[in-house]
Amino acid sequence: MKENLPACHITRIESRVNLGIPDCLVAFKVPGEFVMVELKVVRRGRKVALSPHQVSFHAKHADMNCPTYILVQYFPPKATRTSHSELRLYAGEQAIELSMRGIDTEPIAAWPWTLVPWELVRLHMLDAVD
Repeated sequence: MKENLPACHITRIESRVNLGIPDCLVAFKVPGEFVMVELKVVRRGRKVALSPHQVSFHAKHADMNCPTYILVQYFPPKATRTSHSELRLYAGEQAIELSMRGIDTEPIAAWPWTLVPWELVRLHMLDAVD
């Protein structure tokens, strides 16, 4: 993500103290805002492994109109290479549904891994802070 979103400053967050905090803080120079992004990979099956703490974090922040996102790299059945995977973007407000229904939850947007328009990913995230 860092290499593909050069117009953003991305800070990786590692926290064992506050469970549920998303993996990344993404700052946008313009308009001077930030969002938090949870990163997940689904290699087998359809379940997105969100902990109850992560679901709670996203739900609480959605209730306060604070944008958070869940970015999922999904490997469809029989996908043997990263190039066969997809990138799916979900809003934090979808965390409860995503934890229950997995990737059957309709994403905000989805792209083939080899054709991810990263500027569009950035714009989707910025849309919530405008």
